[in-house]
Amino acid sequence: MGRHYQNNFTQPSMEHASYDWVKADIILLFGLFCLFALRIFGIYTTPLELGVDEAQYWVWSQDLSFGYYSKPPLIAWLISISHFVFGHSTFGVRIFAPLLQFITTLIIWRCAYQLNDDTPRAGGIGRIAALLWALMPAISLGSAVISTDTPMVLFWCSALYLILPSNTVTHLSPYKFLLAGFLVGFAMLSKYAGAYFILCAILWLLSGHVSSYSKRFLCFLALLAGAIIILMPNLIWNLNNGLVTVIHLSENANLTLPSYSFQGVIDFWQAQIFVFGPLALVCFFMAITKWQKHSLFLLLFCVPIFLIISIQAYLQEANANWAMAAYPAVTLLVAGWFGSFPSKILSSATHGINALLALFLISVVITGQLGIFAPSSDPLRRVRGWQALSSDLQNHIEQHDVKTIIADRRVTAANLQWYFYQNPISVTVYDNDNYPSNHFELKYNYNSDSPSPIIALTQIPEAPDITGIEWIGLVGDSSQKISKNKNRNYFFYLGRN
Repeated sequence: MGRHYQNNFTQPSMEHASYDWVKADIILLFGLFCLFALRIFGIYTTPLELGVDEAQYWVWSQDLSFGYYSKPPLIAWLISISHFVFGHSTFGVRIFAPLLQFITTLIIWRCAYQLNDDTPRAGGIGRIAALLWALMPAISLGSAVISTDTPMVLFWCSALYLILPSNTVTHLSPYKFLLAGFLVGFAMLSKYAGAYFILCAILWLLSGHVSSYSKRFLCFLALLAGAIIILMPNLIWNLNNGLVTVIHLSENANLTLPSYSFQGVIDFWQAQIFVFGPLALVCFFMAITKWQKHSLFLLLFCVPIFLIISIQAYLQEANANWAMAAYPAVTLLVAGWFGSFPSKILSSATHGINALLALFLISVVITGQLGIFAPSSDPLRRVRGWQALSSDLQNHIEQHDVKTIIADRRVTAANLQWYFYQNPISVTVYDNDNYPSNHFELKYNYNSDSPSPIIALTQIPEAPDITGIEWIGLVGDSSQKISKNKNRNYFFYLGRN
């Protein structure tokens, strides 16, 4: 078996030639740039407001730190830059989303070419990989909203490029693994899922029969050292803040009360249809059955991640995007498999389906509507009506000279902080159990020192039970239609502490 791997995966490849651009490459690059421009236009014109996570990341960006309650800090650093450059707008928050995805697409393109640069199919495989990535439904969505996955996969792909087998297979370079470690550190500063890279690299160094064990161990140490050096400020921040992010991650996993449900695994894999694309996902499972020169490397950088998240889904639950780190390798594997066929029918059909989904998502961003596809529980309701709520609230703030707002939950507090950006009013939440369960309960918790008068928001016509506040009474309300069958209703109660 070892000799089989040695012959098929670790034989010296030709020296990497410079990329010779052909007409198809120029056409594809132009098409990718047009797609990028269309996505930029979409987030510039969209009527959709910030989602709760986007608004929360923006709140973080106004108080830069080496860590936050639920996530590492890089997303806040990026938004701080874009908000400073482009101003207080949803565009200023989201601009890095399509930009970083465009750059990642180019890196995927180059990775696919380098993996196959000793074959005449390299150029075609590179173009297929670039299209697979750019048109992937998860990337289309990730180009419209700012999320921690976007910078994470950028640094992940950059690190992957440095250690591709055709580049390091016969002469492992600790220097390149150190550089890859730095990039993995930045991936982990984006999202802790970047740590999967270290696990996958260990499996590759153990299984790939590349160089001596001592050289492999040295490369592992270089990779780990680079990642720790970059992540160190965040590790120190966590130690100084009671490991709050680590505790949050364990609570998210919620493994103390496992459900042991295969339905969770089924739901997770069904959701992957909307991550990679319906036909593309089928092609991934088919590509696994055909061993290629680089199959071992790519499978070790995706299968362990899918396995871990599937176990999580069985034990409790798993969100669709939790396996996002696996998809660079999945994309490269499927692209190589497509490139082995003389016919382009299957790859064209896959690209065509994903292209239709990409155009649909762009139209949703531009119009702010799902149209005839909108279900009764329209998911876009979460990004509608917040500006109108803040306007209704502003009238009562001015009328009663209110100094403090007590929001009913994190999503409300995040969006109100966004809309009251230049207003000195204090937006808080009330932690009734004195155990912070989110960033706002940790950093913006209402207490007796909060200035009066106060307006508390509730979704029921009853003043909240908060010790130390004397309620004057109901002073107003707000009702905003956010989907076909749903309104967002709030009642405003005035009080003093």
